[in-house]
Amino acid sequence: SLLCVFQLLACPDISGWGDRILNLIPRYLKSECRVMHHLVLRGLITLCRRPFMAKRMQFLLQSLIELLQDAEGEVLRMTLSVISKVLLATDIPTANPIALQLAEKLWPLFDNKANDVQLLSIHLFGDVTEFVVKVGKQPLKTHIHQSLLPLFYHLHDE
Repeated sequence: SLLCVFQLLACPDISGWGDRILNLIPRYLKSECRVMHHLVLRGLITLCRRPFMAKRMQFLLQSLIELLQDAEGEVLRMTLSVISKVLLATDIPTANPIALQLAEKLWPLFDNKANDVQLLSIHLFGDVTEFVVKVGKQPLKTHIHQSLLPLFYHLHDE
């Protein structure tokens, strides 16, 4: 039934209901149920295929970043994918606190045992730094400097 809701959200004629339904998503992302996370993220990936929906999901970034902490496997991959698509779809730069939180959560994922998670996290980290550099934000500089050595070691291992 949750997937049916996401399919409805992808319809362009449901604009008024779409915001109401999207506002429920953070509650499902905070659930302890990993199956729920998987279902919600699958729906969000489907929605991200439409740029106007990906832009509307920017308010979900905080909940998605929090999910990175405990996620594993497929849920982690899908979370990184949704975050990346939402960031790329937005015209406005990422807010400084969100960028800092994301940088902190991505750094440990550079050493994840799954190669695709490593790759996704490194690419997303690069996207975040580009967003922040365009705006000229300085607080992220410390996190970038701390991440350079692990990135160097990771690339050297490859």
